[in-house]
Amino acid sequence: MKKQTIILSIFFTLIITFVMSGTYTRAVLVPPVELQTSLVNQEPDPAIAGDIFEVRLNLQNIGGIDANDVMVELAPEYPFSPVAGEGLIQHIGSVQAYQGSDTEHIKTVKYKLRVDRDATAGSYALNIWTYENGSYAKVQKSFSVAVKSRENAEVIHIDKTNLIPGKQNSLVFRINNVGNAPLRDLTFHFENDGNIILPVGSDNTRYIKYIDIGGSEEIEYQVVADSNAAPGLYKLNLYLTYQNSLNSSPTTITTIAGIYVGGGTDFDVAFSESANNQVSFSIANIGSNPASSVSVMIPEQRGWRVAGSNAVIIGNLNKGDYTVASFKLQPPNSTRQAGSPRQTLNGGNQGNNNAYNTDNTSNQDRTNERFTRSANSTSDLLTFQIAYTDTMGERRVVEKQLKLSAQNLATDTNQAARASSNQSFISTYGWYIAGLLAILLGVYLYREKKQWLLLQLKRKS
Repeated sequence: MKKQTIILSIFFTLIITFVMSGTYTRAVLVPPVELQTSLVNQEPDPAIAGDIFEVRLNLQNIGGIDANDVMVELAPEYPFSPVAGEGLIQHIGSVQAYQGSDTEHIKTVKYKLRVDRDATAGSYALNIWTYENGSYAKVQKSFSVAVKSRENAEVIHIDKTNLIPGKQNSLVFRINNVGNAPLRDLTFHFENDGNIILPVGSDNTRYIKYIDIGGSEEIEYQVVADSNAAPGLYKLNLYLTYQNSLNSSPTTITTIAGIYVGGGTDFDVAFSESANNQVSFSIANIGSNPASSVSVMIPEQRGWRVAGSNAVIIGNLNKGDYTVASFKLQPPNSTRQAGSPRQTLNGGNQGNNNAYNTDNTSNQDRTNERFTRSANSTSDLLTFQIAYTDTMGERRVVEKQLKLSAQNLATDTNQAARASSNQSFISTYGWYIAGLLAILLGVYLYREKKQWLLLQLKRKS
């Protein structure tokens, strides 16, 4: 029994020695294929949202057996996406077994990827698969890729596009952060050729410390357009500078905007005179812009009435100019012209001439009194509508009111009454006066002739 145990021990010892030193020695002592990948670099670093970047990977076999028909596959996930024309699977071929520190057998692969433009700043995983073609044994490796959001700003809104020359206006610019990173240390200013539009009360530079992603800031100026500026569209050059965190250098955005100088104007109406049954008014352009095709109308209103046309076309008015518009204006209760004589039924009754004349004068006084009382009893505000075309080609209407004195109208009525009374007196007594003058002239000529004859008789005697 003891001899059998010794024999079995020797037998198993020989078998183990044979296995350890025979054909299976290489499989046990030499490690199998082991592919290893590492990130060499990325360009740019960090990658910029919305841009394309490149990664370089080193592939080596740290096993003891050569790897054949090696494949490297990139599996991008958000925010990375493949670039058109760039494959995600690369065929490397054979990768020899690792031989110490020798880099001759290391393979380098390159990939180009695009970063989503809406990606926020941070680190994202990039997955790589390595395997021998046809093998189900795949090795996954993840790398961290740094992504930086792109800063971007725009001047998206200007609250006013029309400025009146010489008039102070508020001008507001709105700056939006349309990028994926906060904006810091912003500086804004504007310029225009000829300095037609200038800020008042401050310079034209504004500073903003910070605008968050998706945020906006408004910058307000008090500006005045040159009062002598010709109407038209003027260009504003806009400059926005902010700190670029990618390279720590300032970035400047330059753009333009249009501001129209001109537009509407204003008018003033004043009483001018009242004569010949017409009331005249001065129409003045008191604004900063010229007006074209100006017309003045007195609309229907309580308290006043226009006999004839209620509108007058006065043409163009430059700023500071004025002209006169006349209307046959009367209060509504004044239905009979002042001074109009009352007709008699018996025009041939000469014995009633004195009574008629007295009655006519009394009627004129009563008419004047009624006209004045009517004007005073109605509204003393007369409304005008002034229509014109502004410098932008738009038709506008300005409404003005004038406090009109009835005394002016009554004065003109009294003058008309007196003129009418004089005319009535002459038409009534003209023939009698002419006959009397003819008789007086005949008497005078008769006496002169008689004296001449007597003088001749004396000379003959």
